[in-house]
Amino acid sequence: MSNTVTKPERSITSRTIFCDHCVAETSDKTPGNVSTINGIGRKFYGGAEPCPACTSVIRTLWWCFIEIPIVPLGSYRYKTSKEGVMRALYWSRKLPTRYWKQIWPTWLIGMLAALAIAIGFFFYEKYKRG
Repeated sequence: MSNTVTKPERSITSRTIFCDHCVAETSDKTPGNVSTINGIGRKFYGGAEPCPACTSVIRTLWWCFIEIPIVPLGSYRYKTSKEGVMRALYWSRKLPTRYWKQIWPTWLIGMLAALAIAIGFFFYEKYKRG
């Protein structure tokens, strides 16, 4: 007889974290390792449609370049478990489709930020040359 305790599968555990409605509208698929190095990589942005029952929100996973969202990779029901300075622990469940009501504004703000940075860099270089 073994004294080892078996942990339930992650998908089974996530079903107890989210309410029945959020479980029904999502799949057990998780985003895997989400990280950036020097602002390049995968990152969650947004926080739409908060669930009144389990307090999860819809967030979109993006491929980012210099912290600017470039490509939406998928939308998820997201619930923070523990948040730190450099890292957050969370639970997530994938929505069947991307949540475009959140993606378009996020992408637009990101592109406007990139444009502002590019214009600022252009004028800085022009001013520096004299």
